[in-house]
Amino acid sequence: MWIKSVGWFCVLVLSGLVALIPQRAAAQDTSTTEEREQWVATTHKLESSPLDDSVNKQGESALKQVSDAHDIHVPLCPSLLSEFNGMKYSYSHQITRQYMLASTAFLIENPDKTSDLGAMNMAAVESVLKAYNAILQQKPEAKSKALDDLLKKQRQGKVKDSIQKQCH
Repeated sequence: MWIKSVGWFCVLVLSGLVALIPQRAAAQDTSTTEEREQWVATTHKLESSPLDDSVNKQGESALKQVSDAHDIHVPLCPSLLSEFNGMKYSYSHQITRQYMLASTAFLIENPDKTSDLGAMNMAAVESVLKAYNAILQQKPEAKSKALDDLLKKQRQGKVKDSIQKQCH
């Protein structure tokens, strides 16, 4: 009898725990103000230190949190995302992550411009180019033709037109 009671008690406890799991997960689907501030700070740190192990870990964590949060939607430009993600470049992951986080940071820092996708993409590409320049500072041999072309367009004042054509 005692064993049967303990068995039922365990079933009830486990059922209660299982019932709590979806509620905890749902609570984590919404980002907090502190998390959003951390994502923005991490994005800006990555612009100047994209190869720093500690900052990279923060970047990976931020990217996972952003992708898990259901209260923020970041409309990425498929063409840019594909270009960055498909580069045959040693640091393509860092560049792609920077594009995604910088797009998110723009939306957080500019809540009144959530529908201005041109401005968001421009800010994200500028952030990517900062990170690329920081990579080149540490590893001058780590060149990317695609990113060098974007830098050239930036110097010529043509990057905005190029992004608009690519993303519309």
